[in-house]
Amino acid sequence: MKFLDLVSYATYLSPIILFFGVMIGAYCFKKLDRIGKILVFYLLSMFSIDILSRIIGEVYGNNLFFIPILGFLELFIFSMLYYFLAGKEEKLKRYSLIVINLATLIFTIWEIKKIAYASLSEFESYSKAIATLIIVLFSISFFLEKIWLRKGISGALFFLNSGILLFYSLELIIFLPIDFLIHDNSGLKFYFWFANLIFILIFYVFIIASIWKNGKTQE
Repeated sequence: MKFLDLVSYATYLSPIILFFGVMIGAYCFKKLDRIGKILVFYLLSMFSIDILSRIIGEVYGNNLFFIPILGFLELFIFSMLYYFLAGKEEKLKRYSLIVINLATLIFTIWEIKKIAYASLSEFESYSKAIATLIIVLFSISFFLEKIWLRKGISGALFFLNSGILLFYSLELIIFLPIDFLIHDNSGLKFYFWFANLIFILIFYVFIIASIWKNGKTQE
């Protein structure tokens, strides 16, 4: 089996794991707190994007415009998570999250319109890398606030925020040179995409475990 075939077959693990995670989320949904429900919404959103991008790719032969959509959707979901984790007294932080999302949404819409009329050779996208960087900053900020204000943090939240920080830091490394990866003809890009796929699959399993643990905690 060639490496390219391995990468192609491995991509089918993504919707399978996501579907499994959504089913677990649906089973536990009534027991979950707000954070747990946001994580279920994340899995459902990723599953929808995964299926839609595959269909669009098969029909039109190009689904790259889903990259900025994915970036904004991830940013929006994790902004909601950190919005609710912020205390009611942290109004400035909550307002800043709203402003950041609005600004990113405007940029994402502009970038999608630009990509829609561009050929593959003209493809350029920055919103996914920007959204990923912002999520990394959110997770670092969460830890720094807890340390600075000497506030306690539950083991579950420490576990969740650490996973978010690690995954999006690794993904940022992948998506910073995305234009090179899209246009590369040497085959090197497939090794990057395969590494990113492994990171994604592990992260999905991590989120599913967090949902399951959240449901058990609320019992």
